[in-house]
Amino acid sequence: MKKTLITFIGTGNYSETTYQNSAISVKTKYFPVAAALLASPERILVVQTTQAREKHWQSLRGELLGQGLPEPGELAIPGGETTAELWEIFRRIVASVGKEEEVVFDITHAFRTIPLISFLSVAYLKFVRGIEITGLYYGAYEARDEKNISPIFDLTGFCELLDWIVGVNAFISYGAAQKLGGLLKRAQKVKSLAGDKGRSELNRFGELITQISNALLTVRPFEVLETTAKLERYQAGTESRRQLEHDIKNWAPPFGMLLDELLNDYLPFAGNKDHTRETNLSRQLEMVRWYVKRQYIPQALTLMRELAISEQMRREGRLAEGLNVNLREEMARKFHSAIKSKTPLGNLWSRLPGLRNDVDHAGWRDSSRSARTILEDTAGCLGFLEEYFRQPSFPNNPGARREEDVPVKRAAGEKKVLISPLGMSPGLLYTAVRRIAPDFLLVLTSKEAVASLEEILARAGYTGRCEVITVADPHTGFDRVPEVLARIEQSLPDPSGCRLYINLTGGTTCLQHIISRAGGVLASGGAAVTTVAMIDRRPASEQREEPCVLGEMIVVDGDGKGENAGGA
Repeated sequence: MKKTLITFIGTGNYSETTYQNSAISVKTKYFPVAAALLASPERILVVQTTQAREKHWQSLRGELLGQGLPEPGELAIPGGETTAELWEIFRRIVASVGKEEEVVFDITHAFRTIPLISFLSVAYLKFVRGIEITGLYYGAYEARDEKNISPIFDLTGFCELLDWIVGVNAFISYGAAQKLGGLLKRAQKVKSLAGDKGRSELNRFGELITQISNALLTVRPFEVLETTAKLERYQAGTESRRQLEHDIKNWAPPFGMLLDELLNDYLPFAGNKDHTRETNLSRQLEMVRWYVKRQYIPQALTLMRELAISEQMRREGRLAEGLNVNLREEMARKFHSAIKSKTPLGNLWSRLPGLRNDVDHAGWRDSSRSARTILEDTAGCLGFLEEYFRQPSFPNNPGARREEDVPVKRAAGEKKVLISPLGMSPGLLYTAVRRIAPDFLLVLTSKEAVASLEEILARAGYTGRCEVITVADPHTGFDRVPEVLARIEQSLPDPSGCRLYINLTGGTTCLQHIISRAGGVLASGGAAVTTVAMIDRRPASEQREEPCVLGEMIVVDGDGKGENAGGA
């Protein structure tokens, strides 16, 4: 690969100084001489205007040749007084650099924006023609000392910003982290070469995000589930996160601003590669949303089809057989009978197979869709799939609406309000929302538990109004009860025309106590209050594995006291 030094000369009155660093020391008034000694180029290209040439060219050329350096070449440019002249400089720089050439830049002597335009021109060529920028130098004459020695600033490390810009753009625009992963692994090597033998978090994190990107690109959902789960060790407050942030600060600063954004983008996929786990289906739905948002249409349609089949198998209690190809195809054939039903599944299946086939066959069909139509139809299919996931499911009788799952009835014109605690086990709130189907939901919870609320409501298909009151100390905050009760009263709608359901189950003893007190206060004020409790009779291990399964509701006090809604 041929090495070229691109240097500049202006019209200034340059003074003699000794340019010096650990590699060279040379007395000259022209920093291009020092830059050439540093770079040892095969070609020297001096960029200059007509005025600069008249003032300095012969003298500069003589010094370069006097140091035994190659015969310098000239690149004449306009003065850069107008936008048109700046573009002309760009064109001439581009034309002067060959394919796959190695370029070193000296930006010390030049006029106005010319060095910047020239550098950006070669940066452009870096990606168009495979140019490699291996040096960027500045002779700091203004920083000379009392002995007239001027330091040389090696700015080469900042050239790597070009690679980071490309990597960041790839991730922001397309969710692709392969480039960023490679840069982090490269930073790990630089760290090791510098003698820092600490933990390899840069390399480990870079490898993880590369694996996730590759798995997403090739539609490997189980690999995505398993690999993104490993990112959880880098969440805020962990030792791995502290070490990673330390290494980023010292060895990969451009990545610092992107770390949380990348984790927020990928962590919703974190799960387990066990295909029998129901929670993994909602995470794969997140992957479909991710694909559609970034217009990865073939991947979105492929996963959408398989996910619809898997969800129906879950509803029929057959998810354990989810890898049985013959059973999956049998399930897909059954879907055709749902097309006329105008259900979410019917709406999805009336569109998805034909759309997917059109994409897979690359337009080699009669009446193939346009690209714009494919994008629009894919987004539409996602909407039907999301609606299908929100639809209640009944494993023992697929498609039926059992009486025990019907939300509690309301009087004519009555609005239902649910006040419920939320702890670290989300299943009880899920059951309460499904059983009561409130118009307004008020959740009393902690900072830790509130993170699960969005998923609970999505799984329950709840689209009504929801407000949250966060209790700072959910375990021993009994002294704050009056304050929290006041906040509850302020948050509630006008109780007239409403039935208030007080759910006693879920959350800590303190939260349950506050909820119970709120029910008493509201009832004494004349509100229609029904106190309820939710029950999940499954073993604790099953509840942890799949919390969002419909349980029972017991009416403890109020209308219908002692009734069991949805008992086993």
